[in-house]
Amino acid sequence: MWLHWLICVFILLQVAKATKWYGGGLEFNHPSAWIDEHLPCGQDLVVFPEYYPALLPLPEDISIDGLVFPREGAILLAEESTMTFGSNKDSNCESEEKKAHLKPPKSSKWFDPDTWVDKSKKDFATFMPELERIPCDDEQVIIKGHGPLAFDLENVQHLRLGQLILAGSSISKTYLEQLITRDLGQFLFHNAQDVQVEYYRGELCGCHKDFDRLLEPVCHNVREQCETPHCLSPVWPLGSCCPICGAILTTPTNHCTESSKKEIITKLNDLIGTKSLKDQIQLHAEFVGSQQYGNFLQVTVTDRLGYSEQSVEFLQKQLDYWNKSNTTLKVSGRPYNPNVSFSSVVLILFCMALVGLVSVVILAHFMPENPYLNRIPQWIHDPRYWRWRHLGVRLRRNLLFNRLEDVGSGGGGSSERGASGVQRLGVMAYDPESGEVRERSFDNPMFEQAEAIEVAAKESQEEEQHLGAPKMETGDLDTSSVVDEQELTEINLKTLEAETDEETI
Repeated sequence: MWLHWLICVFILLQVAKATKWYGGGLEFNHPSAWIDEHLPCGQDLVVFPEYYPALLPLPEDISIDGLVFPREGAILLAEESTMTFGSNKDSNCESEEKKAHLKPPKSSKWFDPDTWVDKSKKDFATFMPELERIPCDDEQVIIKGHGPLAFDLENVQHLRLGQLILAGSSISKTYLEQLITRDLGQFLFHNAQDVQVEYYRGELCGCHKDFDRLLEPVCHNVREQCETPHCLSPVWPLGSCCPICGAILTTPTNHCTESSKKEIITKLNDLIGTKSLKDQIQLHAEFVGSQQYGNFLQVTVTDRLGYSEQSVEFLQKQLDYWNKSNTTLKVSGRPYNPNVSFSSVVLILFCMALVGLVSVVILAHFMPENPYLNRIPQWIHDPRYWRWRHLGVRLRRNLLFNRLEDVGSGGGGSSERGASGVQRLGVMAYDPESGEVRERSFDNPMFEQAEAIEVAAKESQEEEQHLGAPKMETGDLDTSSVVDEQELTEINLKTLEAETDEETI
């Protein structure tokens, strides 16, 4: 007797560990299930859509004024349900229309991983293959709740289960086959023509009997949701619809026992613990079975906080051990960012070119003697050539000497400079022909410029009278030309004429 109870408890524990729960649909008492999010009050009529292709389990206790059923649809009432019509008015729950309209139901695909939830785990790991997120061929499936139930059996040839519990009742294989063909089953299961029902009880190696035949039906629903891996040469686990970044250990096996799976998991966890990588590396181990390819024990190792090659380096250090144990190791390549598009690269190159151009212009402005930078047109880097008359902007000759500019003096500017909007470069020099002295554009109070100009003018006149230099036509000379002129006036022409006469005699 005790042995019989122990066997029953053991079976129940195994079933509890392998259970998928239906996680889709909105509850009857959820505001999002109603139009305008208006929940029915005690004086409201519950109005179904004209066509309601689903089975709606009503709550156990409901107070409304009445029901307007659809032309096609189904509702499910539990034995202990209580419905109250025409209850007392509630001032906190009133509506002018006195009606509450249900939204049309949405069907959930049986082969969609988002339809199911494994409550034994808080959430599915990102590296878990998609085929393990749908009900396995020997798993218990529980469908409960008070929301619309409608399952799309598209691309489902064999509905394989361990056990089905619908609205709290256990459904046998024979009854499920009959339910699919009835009118009630047509609202619960869509596209159920020629679907064969099969029940398995722990007779398989892995989650599915033939995982390769389910890849296309399952991946058809999730292929568009796959993210681009952030690595080169991503790996593709068996039973997965999306490539991942990490490492995969695959070992062929003839006997799918839990002891062999626990052995390799324990070994890897010990290695991870000795290297203090529990917070950086995660792993997932499961059997994968196929009549065509055989049975395998597959271990997937990935990084927890984004791919950084830690999982790859961790397994590559034990490469000799994996080769001896007839285990195949597959690793992904270096990490990279796939979100860098061609337009981003063009923008980066444009910014680099712009920075380089501005740097060259600055160098050309402050290094005019450079023979290479001198080839740049002067109007690009010299503000004196800029003409902004329409803006009324007045640019100074050199921004570094703005504090030395004598703006208040009379000779600080002229009408010509004010009209052009750009101050010309004043050069201190003396013209011996006209006796005119050109002034600078500013008068530095630390340098008495007026006295220096008078002294330079007197010295030039005395030197011209003493040497008797002939008058020469002069134009606008800069500082260098004045120096050359002064050096030429120091030549004694009379001495040269005497020497030439002696040579001719």
